[in-house]
Amino acid sequence: MYLKKISLILCVLFISASMFTIHSANASGGFDDVSPKHEAYEEINYLVSLGVIKGYKENGKTLYKPYNNVTRGQVAKMVVVASGNKPLVVSKSNFSDVAVGTELSGYVERAVQLGLFATNTKGQFLPNKPLTRDEMSYVLTKAFKLDASAYDNIDSPFVDVGITHPYVQYVNTIYYNGITKGSGQNYNPNSQVTRAQFALFVARAKSEKYRLELPVKGDAVPDTKQVIGLIQVTTDGLNIRKSKDSNSSTNVVGTVNKGGKLSVYAVEGDWLKVTYKGAYAYIYKTYAQFLDADGNALGSIQKQVTTTQGINVYVKATSSSKIIATVNSKVKLPVYKTVSGYYLTVVNGLPGYIVANSTEDVEVEQPKPDPNPDPPTPPVSGDLLGRTTVDSLNVRKEANSTSTVLGKLSKGEYVHVNSINGYWAQITFKGQTGYVHKSYLKLLNQGNPLKNRIIILDAGHGGKDPGAVVGSTSEKSITLKVTTLVKQKLEAAGAQVKMTRTGDTYPSLQDRVDFTDANFGEIFVSIHVNSASSTSAQGTETYYAVTTGDMYQEDIDLATFVNNQIVTNLNMKNRGVKEQQYYVIRNTLIPAILVELGFLTNSEDRGKMTDDQYVELFAESIYKGISQYYAKQ
Repeated sequence: MYLKKISLILCVLFISASMFTIHSANASGGFDDVSPKHEAYEEINYLVSLGVIKGYKENGKTLYKPYNNVTRGQVAKMVVVASGNKPLVVSKSNFSDVAVGTELSGYVERAVQLGLFATNTKGQFLPNKPLTRDEMSYVLTKAFKLDASAYDNIDSPFVDVGITHPYVQYVNTIYYNGITKGSGQNYNPNSQVTRAQFALFVARAKSEKYRLELPVKGDAVPDTKQVIGLIQVTTDGLNIRKSKDSNSSTNVVGTVNKGGKLSVYAVEGDWLKVTYKGAYAYIYKTYAQFLDADGNALGSIQKQVTTTQGINVYVKATSSSKIIATVNSKVKLPVYKTVSGYYLTVVNGLPGYIVANSTEDVEVEQPKPDPNPDPPTPPVSGDLLGRTTVDSLNVRKEANSTSTVLGKLSKGEYVHVNSINGYWAQITFKGQTGYVHKSYLKLLNQGNPLKNRIIILDAGHGGKDPGAVVGSTSEKSITLKVTTLVKQKLEAAGAQVKMTRTGDTYPSLQDRVDFTDANFGEIFVSIHVNSASSTSAQGTETYYAVTTGDMYQEDIDLATFVNNQIVTNLNMKNRGVKEQQYYVIRNTLIPAILVELGFLTNSEDRGKMTDDQYVELFAESIYKGISQYYAKQ
């Protein structure tokens, strides 16, 4: 018995010493994949010292895996610990995908009890789902008790977080508390968060020491009840100015790109009064279009009505919202949609809502047929045609965005392209020379479909970011091999091909977008390899992003051709073509897709992606899919 007690004591001491050694190694920055030069090095070690995060022991190394996406389950534990709380013990799990009694269960239950997560889906917590940046803003605001009430009456400083965005208040909160600065003018709310990024954000929320320089808010602006409408910018690089002065460069406080949404407080002649970073500002009205109260395009006119009495026009479909105009009796108005007993209409160029039962329908007069119609327009001919991919495309007198507008092209209209210089295509328009931005044309060779087409290929990950890894096989090496082969095939067919990386380097996501723009790309194809916690997950899937205008149909066409070629030629499980707002395809103006070849974590898929004969087939399939896209007129 005495010897058994001695053995037990020694065993406990040995285990305690081992645990202390591992903790000490981690606390001292002993991560083999986080060097002292890493941007999050200090913050990661700060959180390790608090017991908020820990690494992984693999093959004798201690890894932090900074470029892996952080999951909702990992975040639940990190913020519960970082905010000074303890896991909650429950006898029954509130979530079907979180087993009661596990370590994860305690932290998830506590996080939800504290209100740190906004929603759950059908009784699930989704612990393995990557956290998005908009969710992150909510989690940090709630976990560290940041005062969000001070930021509910100002617009977001980011052009991709409109005033109708459900998380705008929380994005504002972490921005004005020095926790995030976004990426230029964008916050990228739908992007996922890496473990390194989340360490930075948590450290900043936890300690003033790590906060960014606090942004300065402008003069106080009216609350959102004073907003008279929402607009969407229709051109890239639109200047935001402190005042209505278009001649002074010092007057410019920022820019906003096409698709950016802003709240409008007044229409003052040719200018719209908006807010930018908490202060009043102005943009030129010509380069913006009004949206409905939910931030959507107005669409087409459904019918016309006549007012039966004097009525108010409201900014939203409720009489408690701001009145933006009044209309007399017997005034004819267009109706774009019906919302909860209100009609969406336009009065003096401004969208608004009127009470439906204060109007009566009118019969729209049908135009009489022209007895002397113009002869049908002859088919467009030439070596290079362009098919318009958006509606109301400006044709300009000169090759710049401020030149005189000669007219507009409709979606689906064909034009003869005389020449291309950078992003401007010279076309023949109603018997004269004009210019359009080529991003809104599908360029169609009337011969070899690929000849001279500028195609951007993006091999996912690279350099410090290996992507998915199984054993000695990494995503970055597979994507580079496949992408290089696709390039060779396309070039042999006459295309001009540019690769975002040609070796084991790591261009950032924004670098890849900038590279595409600098090389005047016409389509963008990003090649990736998938992974999952379950080894049974397998197959090919291809993503596109819905951006402004109608051109996302081009993305769907390109994605479908490529996805189907891979599935057919390699007998892959078809996981389909899906929408997802991945950064590189969302921020690329031209048709852009992201291809997930297969799952590295599935033995069958992995066998194909590591076999040279199958790698050749992957490349051939992508090449054929691109060829099919350009062959479609």
